[in-house]
Amino acid sequence: MGKKNIAFFEQEHFNKIMEYRFTPDPFLQEYVKEFMIVETPDLINLETLPSTSVSLNYILNGAVNMKQKNQEVISLPKAFAFGIARTSLHFEFSKCTTLFVIIFNPGMASALINTPINEFFETFIPFDEFFNRPQISCLNKILSKKNEYELMVEKIERFLLVELLCAHTDGIIKEAIREIIDSQGSIPIKKLLGQLQISRDSFEKKFRKQVGTSPKQFSNIVRFRNLFENDHKKTTLTAIGLNAGYYDQSHFIKDFKAITGKKPSSFL
Repeated sequence: MGKKNIAFFEQEHFNKIMEYRFTPDPFLQEYVKEFMIVETPDLINLETLPSTSVSLNYILNGAVNMKQKNQEVISLPKAFAFGIARTSLHFEFSKCTTLFVIIFNPGMASALINTPINEFFETFIPFDEFFNRPQISCLNKILSKKNEYELMVEKIERFLLVELLCAHTDGIIKEAIREIIDSQGSIPIKKLLGQLQISRDSFEKKFRKQVGTSPKQFSNIVRFRNLFENDHKKTTLTAIGLNAGYYDQSHFIKDFKAITGKKPSSFL
């Protein structure tokens, strides 16, 4: 779970946006992968990678629109959570937009959010649908300091530490997540069930509620993201796919096109 979070596909846009990343306080690192602030000086379209993590997002300035698969464009609310995604998603950032993001480790957002995490799958939910008024008021106050990023992160950490003080997550699901990530998404679910000594029905129900999708689908996302979290210079497409956990090149190319709508040679 220690790999750097990679957010966007479009490498040609990297010089058009500013990213500020902050490592969480040691007491929060079990729950939070990192804090990220994205600045877009100009109007820009970004395509995201499939994600294993739930994120809390707050638009400090500007606006962000999401283009759905039916081409409908939706204006995102100022404060929203976004769930796990198995496909790439398309967003338009207006000129002078600043987005603050809290990226949770897989399966750990459930420690803060009482709503079953599978309800967030590939969609967004406004803060007011899962946070109470005092929580939202506190967050609004903290995030009003738009230009003091380090202070903002420190205060968000204090907020999270208080909220997570009595948090509980299922140890079996945490172990399953670790095994899937360590295997790069290639461990068979049947083998995983044998190691964890839990029935399939109980495991799948708990996993969906805490992580946000099925174990198999989570494994597929982990395997796909490994394509981008490793160095592929001077490497063939076949080797890239095999190193990421795919069984053969045809499976790798088929999966890539299904997720992104494009050929892997467009990115790798």
